[in-house]
Amino acid sequence: MKNNLNMREIASIIKDFDAELRNALATGRSGIFKNASGELYLKQDVPLGQGYKDEVLGIFADTADLDFFYKIYL
Repeated sequence: MKNNLNMREIASIIKDFDAELRNALATGRSGIFKNASGELYLKQDVPLGQGYKDEVLGIFADTADLDFFYKIYL
């Protein structure tokens, strides 16, 4: 699943999940993933340092991490 999006486009996609992602980050590392059929979804409590079967658009440790990501790419 090769991704041809630039980081600004990825940040914009992640921003669409902002409210849900912020809620999920209250319990731990969370991120936005894309499965083989192209569907985007949020995953909570993402373990650190392992491979993932789906494409990772972004994994964040906390809301400050997410805000920094937006500041850089949007």
